[in-house]
Amino acid sequence: MSDDAASCSFLQSQLTKLQTPFVIGIAGDSGSGKTIFSDGIRRILGPNLIRTITMDGYHKENRAQRSVSGRLPLDPGANKFELLLEHLRLLRSNSAAEIPQYNHATGDFEPSKKIEPAPIIIIEGLHALYPEFLELLDYKIFVDPCREIKWEWKFARDVAKRGHRAEKLEEEMLAREAAYKRWIDFQKINADIVIKIFPTRMKEFARYDFINPLPNTFYNVELIIKPSSLQLPSIKLPFNLSQMISIKTLPFLLAATACRYWGKSAVDIHIDGAFPQETIAALEAHITECTAIKIDHMAAEGNIPQKPEEEMLSSTDLTQLIVAWQFLEAVRDRLTMKEKGAV
Repeated sequence: MSDDAASCSFLQSQLTKLQTPFVIGIAGDSGSGKTIFSDGIRRILGPNLIRTITMDGYHKENRAQRSVSGRLPLDPGANKFELLLEHLRLLRSNSAAEIPQYNHATGDFEPSKKIEPAPIIIIEGLHALYPEFLELLDYKIFVDPCREIKWEWKFARDVAKRGHRAEKLEEEMLAREAAYKRWIDFQKINADIVIKIFPTRMKEFARYDFINPLPNTFYNVELIIKPSSLQLPSIKLPFNLSQMISIKTLPFLLAATACRYWGKSAVDIHIDGAFPQETIAALEAHITECTAIKIDHMAAEGNIPQKPEEEMLSSTDLTQLIVAWQFLEAVRDRLTMKEKGAV
């Protein structure tokens, strides 16, 4: 048996105890970075254990039809929610489902694809945290970059990879902004973790000249996390004080505060800058202990380009690890409840 197969077998044996797939919902606007974090989960937990459903295939109209009707895919009425609910229930009952497919390069639908059930199901899309789906979700993520970054990522993706014309895309994005507030933004109140992304602020903390600038793929990430009901294992993040007072120090910020978010208790974590590998080694080791899968940062995919600085991890890297850790603890919570007969 290969190392990958053995690793997947280890985690699968834990997930199999749940008897039904563990379903993760990832919602956010188009171009918000949902795929960055779903890819991160697949990379950290092992792709063989995960099946992903993208909600684009459940649109009622293709691109040409939308240009005539004027309907936006953000409108929940422009999507086949009932069909998606049917497919989610099939997968949760360990049955296969024929998932509709949408090709962004052509703007048209393609033949459906048969998806077999897996220990972990990710549903990713504009409406993944809508009330209709909540009872079927075990872990809920909302990705919420600021307008500047969302526009940057969407232009980079849709013009370069999907063949959109820049002028037409800008017109469409302006038209979508009110629709986003009306139909998408509210889902964050249903999330277990909200991921906000802003331009790095590290330069603001430097007096006069900022002499160790960061690559433009480094961001300021804010995590608004639902507090855990579990007594979580202690994980220490060491910081080398002698490195911190070196002129070569990597600029970083890590802060946490308890708060109320939309009337609910939450923990607000701010992550910015660059982190040495040794700082998050304990978190990586804990995740690897749970999954038996070695984490490969250089295999990252998505809107954020790969980085050559192997010794330098970004706030996004750390965020992916925290999301994976929270997911694993949610699995542990369900296993504990099942052993107690609560589920």
